[in-house]
Amino acid sequence: MVNSLSPFGLTVDSITDIITNLTTGMQGIYGSDINVDSNSPDGQLINLFAQTVADLNQLLVDVYNGFAVDSAYGSVLDQRVALNGIARKQGTFTTTPVTVTVNQALTLPGLDQTTTPAFVVADNAGNQYSLQISHVFGSAGSASLTFQAVAIGQVEVLANTITNIITAILGVTSVNNPSVSGTITGVNEETDAQLKVRHAQSFALASTGPADAISAALLAIADVTDAYVVENVTNGTVNTVPAHSIWCIVAGGTAAEIAQAIYAKKGIGCDMKGGQSYVIGRPNGTSFTAKWDTALTETLYIELTINGIVPGTSFDTSAIAIALAAALTYKLGQSPNIGEVVTAMQTIAPNGYCTALGVSTDNSNFFDVVSPSDAQHYFQVLAANITVNT
Repeated sequence: MVNSLSPFGLTVDSITDIITNLTTGMQGIYGSDINVDSNSPDGQLINLFAQTVADLNQLLVDVYNGFAVDSAYGSVLDQRVALNGIARKQGTFTTTPVTVTVNQALTLPGLDQTTTPAFVVADNAGNQYSLQISHVFGSAGSASLTFQAVAIGQVEVLANTITNIITAILGVTSVNNPSVSGTITGVNEETDAQLKVRHAQSFALASTGPADAISAALLAIADVTDAYVVENVTNGTVNTVPAHSIWCIVAGGTAAEIAQAIYAKKGIGCDMKGGQSYVIGRPNGTSFTAKWDTALTETLYIELTINGIVPGTSFDTSAIAIALAAALTYKLGQSPNIGEVVTAMQTIAPNGYCTALGVSTDNSNFFDVVSPSDAQHYFQVLAANITVNT
């Protein structure tokens, strides 16, 4: 057997090795002439035992590998990164106003109580939404109420699509969302891959470079979803950043948390750029004013033509646009390119291939790659801005 734990790691037998060892053992007991063919009773018993041992070996390998952040996943990954003071960033729920029409006095239960299940509606794509706050109708009429998506994370809401009543309540005649104004799109829970990247970046907290150190400190804040720090070490203004200054761009977080991260890691004599500010009291009685800017979204347009690998194949272009918007997410400092679109489409529509593909910032001029207008902006992808031709 080769099962061993050495300085080189954990080594376990393969299923072939296990079968060979069991066969040798059986032959030593019952004689070398016993029938151990795979279709014989003894052969099947050996294979059954071998598969059991192989499964246990694989479990041991998974447990062993789970002690390394790069190999861990799920709740085990949460435990490993917690040793370095990192926690997975939780997702948030999408909320949107929905107009509810009734023909009599009634009470709609919401998520603010636990006695009765909340009133639930759904859109045409099957996304369900629960009423946040219970509402009392004194008579027939309509009211615009806030609903929360049942599924946590980013859920795209389109106008006039939430029209299905899931919870049947006598007196409720219709529901609809005539507008997406007031909709707050949720944030997806941090994936294993994203958490591993942020864990690796967190080691820059000990960096002597102010840009890397501040960026790592900002990203370590639980409710900060993204952060980007621009540093100008020259004697002149570069891309609107003054000489010898830093420009912190942050998505999420509270002013106090952001200011404290900047204060703790900013280099001596380094100026700051930004329209947001927060004053921190220093131990010596003076104050420190941190400056930064809030991250802003920028629209990304995508255009492509989908062709069937087999001639005559039909495609649901609306479904493709929705799936592509969900697959493509960008952070500060990232420049979208057509290669990322092609990679996503290989999963979304494996029976097709793309031509006439381009990305754009104005929906007129399409290129292979585009960049944000400045460091403060990051691209947002919506299905409504994706054109899929056939």
